[in-house]
This record gives sequence, C-alpha cells and structure tokens, in this order.
Amino acid sequence: MKKLVLATLVALSVPFTASAATSSAENVKFVGDLEYASFCKAVINNDVELFKISLNRFVGELGSSRQRVLKRVLADNNVTCSGQSLVEFSAKRNATQVGSFITAQAE
Repeated sequence: MKKLVLATLVALSVPFTASAATSSAENVKFVGDLEYASFCKAVINNDVELFKISLNRFVGELGSSRQRVLKRVLADNNVTCSGQSLVEFSAKRNATQVGSFITAQAE
C-alpha cells in the first residue's frame, strides 16, 4: 500500500510529461505522467479524433474551453513526447493530420 501511495505521489509531481519511443506504434512505452499520454498516442497514431477527445477530456481541468486546453498543452514545458513539444513530435513522426489540426487550431 505504501508503494502504491508513493508511486502515485511521484506520478503527480511530474508536470505534464509523457515519453514515447519513436519506433512503431506497437512498440511504444509511455513513462512519466501517463495522464497526458493520450496526446502522444494521438500523434503516434496520427489520429485527430483521439487528439480532440484528449482535448475535450481536460476541459475544466486545464482550461475553460478546448482552445484554452490546446494553448496550455502546447505551451513550453507542458506536454512533451520524448522530450519534444507536441508540434515537434508530430513533425518528427510525420503525423501530418494531427500537425495540421494543431496548426489550424492554434491560429
């Protein structure tokens, strides 16, 4: 029980980070704060619908609207995938659909 509490506290203390290997989607390992890993998973799978669901999931918790949540997760030192911002990670992974959605929504 102590280990579970300690693991939870450690996970909560890491701000908005998730790492993902850059190999195929089947071989991805998420580390860090897994609560935000859905953003990385959306980029890895180039899945705009999953990205939208992830944004909607955090409305109220990270921002009052989907647009504010997007701004927050795109801000420096927030959600990162393999140490890169979502924009950089989507470019590296050739996730053109998610990258286009992010660019269109961020304007």
